[in-house]
Amino acid sequence: MLIATGHGALAQAVAGSDADTADAASARPGAVLCDAPWFRSGSRVQMEGDGDMPMSITMTLRRTTKAETGCRAQLEVRSKSALSALMGPPVIMDQVHMVSIERRSTTARASIESEHAVINAQGRYARMYGEAAFRGQGVFSYAGMDIREGSTLDGEAFESSVSLQIYPLGKDEVVGSMRALYASIIVSSRHVGRRQMIDTMLGRKECMPITYDKRTSLGPLMVGEEVVQVEPTVMHVTDWYCPAEAFVLRTEIRQQDKVQRVDVTGLELDTTAP
Repeated sequence: MLIATGHGALAQAVAGSDADTADAASARPGAVLCDAPWFRSGSRVQMEGDGDMPMSITMTLRRTTKAETGCRAQLEVRSKSALSALMGPPVIMDQVHMVSIERRSTTARASIESEHAVINAQGRYARMYGEAAFRGQGVFSYAGMDIREGSTLDGEAFESSVSLQIYPLGKDEVVGSMRALYASIIVSSRHVGRRQMIDTMLGRKECMPITYDKRTSLGPLMVGEEVVQVEPTVMHVTDWYCPAEAFVLRTEIRQQDKVQRVDVTGLELDTTAP
């Protein structure tokens, strides 16, 4: 699922505001997330990941708008990732999504949707260009949730699709294609652990560990005219949610016997944008 490069791209981009905004939700559906202090044009998050696939991710919000039932924003994601064992150049990927977040009533779960997102990726020998889409319920966000030590948060599910054409570097001739029309992410119920002080890239912060399992599936993958069955991956994830910053500042991902950590290294909130 390209929008979820690493674990945190989407989760961080829509990670929640703190409990001080919760009372506003009763006045306007969808207000908690859309009225978060970071929901402004120009707000930017920088993340770095270690492990077998080191990565760097930058996300920027632009063209933010709000309505009675939700909000919209252009989400730009630029990522670099590589397999450390190969010691080759990273794969560079740019994504541009127009994200819509909507909640029709104060009791309904918010939904999130992006259609016709533009994907542009380049590796050592080839580049890929195409479109992607995703949709889901719950927004994979902690905004407005009653996050208390020992509590359990509901799970969530997302569906996505991607269709890419493959070009050799420096040429405009299509040499192949790749389509995943039924990709998905399923998140189990999430357990909130004890609030504690941790050292983050932004300093020492008070945060709560939120743990869950995440199942990611590409579904049937079409490479040209051939169908490739890719085994789903299951990861055990810990989000370190820091209420004062209203953000997940660290994510730890365990898959089999390997652990990867993704840290927020920069958080720029635009206080001047409308």
